[in-house]
Amino acid sequence: MANLKVNYAGIEFKNPLVLSSATPGWDGEGMKRAGLAGIGGVIPKTIGPLQDWAAHPCNGRLQLIRQNGKPFGMVNLELFTTKTREDWTNKDLAIAKEGGATMQVSVLAMPQPEETAQLIEEIQATGLVDLLELNVSCPMPASTVGMHIGKSAELTYQQTKLAKGAAKIPLTVKLTPNVADMVEIAQAAKEAGAAGVTISNSVRSFAGVDIETGIPLLRAYGGYTGPAIKPIVMRHLSEVARNVDIPISAVGGVMSFKEIVEYIMLGASTVQTCTAVMWNGYEVIPKLLKDLDNWMDAKGYKSLEEIRGIALPHITTVEDLAKLPAKYASIDADKCTNCGICKKVCFYRAITAGDTAHYVTQSNCDGCGLCAQWCPTGSIELR
Repeated sequence: MANLKVNYAGIEFKNPLVLSSATPGWDGEGMKRAGLAGIGGVIPKTIGPLQDWAAHPCNGRLQLIRQNGKPFGMVNLELFTTKTREDWTNKDLAIAKEGGATMQVSVLAMPQPEETAQLIEEIQATGLVDLLELNVSCPMPASTVGMHIGKSAELTYQQTKLAKGAAKIPLTVKLTPNVADMVEIAQAAKEAGAAGVTISNSVRSFAGVDIETGIPLLRAYGGYTGPAIKPIVMRHLSEVARNVDIPISAVGGVMSFKEIVEYIMLGASTVQTCTAVMWNGYEVIPKLLKDLDNWMDAKGYKSLEEIRGIALPHITTVEDLAKLPAKYASIDADKCTNCGICKKVCFYRAITAGDTAHYVTQSNCDGCGLCAQWCPTGSIELR
């Protein structure tokens, strides 16, 4: 059995999996259940003031996004916690603590940083919290909070600096993916004293329209989560990991142990999950951890530190890749079933149907690799 312990922002987690700030942790009982299922850390829905803009709609706010009937994403109109600050400090944090997971508590960066500092003081005074996660990333709310702070390096710095001044435990910052470049903002958070950053929150989105009625599926802009956003998160994660020396917690589209491994290989210390729990229940947590442990044993890894960041040195630019020798599609005639999919998706007209198998005209092949990705028998590779 591998050692799954990790250190993030100076705090030890028994494993890298963390329940992200979302619906499954809407109260202390939900966080407790995740902890009892074996998760390494738990984060509640963001704690802040009880104000009108913090009340989420209770008339439909989640929409699955499907392709051919299979869900691959979800749009939500979730905002912050619907429980009062007093509920959390007097009752729910204590219930959550009973689950045995590391307590990473999400606090809202409010319009006035002094209010944020006051909130932090109240939360850490409970003695139940191990580290904090400052939310400057929510894509839905009014223009004074959430991503409207996190899109600005200057505002992120100001909020983090004042929050850090109040924090007696490690303070991390949850960044927004709704930016062109996250590196500058992550650097601002580090310079302001953040002990780590979370990459990242949901992507601002729109759920779609019912074409029978012309009515939107959700009538407000929301946050896109689930497997479909993983490439976006991986881009931000790898760019920050390569340019800013700060611990990272990655979140977005973690549905299996493979995503946990990918994110750690791209530099993450912990990996947060939400959609997998929402779609499969808390019982998905031990499965994710068991699969991760089995993979580690099969590969001969003793700790996750052995794989952290190992993918980063291999990332380069499109321009540099264009300088490398060309490769061409090659079809194994013994494996080919002559289904014709490869020919259909080859827009360079390099693939021709033969009597028993398709074949490639190398002079026409542009080495894009799409045919290999579509081949149902794995009979095509680039050489």
